[in-house]
Amino acid sequence: PPGDVPYAVGTLMIATPEWSEVADPKVVQAFAAKNIAPDGYTLPAYAAVEVAKAALAGAESSGQPLAEALTGHDFATAIGTVRFDDKGDLSQNPFRVFRFDGTDFVPLEDK
Repeated sequence: PPGDVPYAVGTLMIATPEWSEVADPKVVQAFAAKNIAPDGYTLPAYAAVEVAKAALAGAESSGQPLAEALTGHDFATAIGTVRFDDKGDLSQNPFRVFRFDGTDFVPLEDK
């Protein structure tokens, strides 16, 4: 089992996905070509820059404030589509439920 804790089969965990497994493979390959490990928050940080770049371009082209350019729009990023609501919060929850299968934590399938 991961770490020193003997997890029981079926143990549930809530966490973000392994970003390198759900990210755009081209981005993961580009990182690997530069010896950048796509672990931790590397890919979400990259996606944040993609959002900032797209929102800034949208604000400049429309003349609207940057904060308005961030809300109500879909942003295609390396980790998938990102959208913010009117309060500026992520409109989708990045956390997932995982179940320990005896060896690894695997995503719990939606029922």
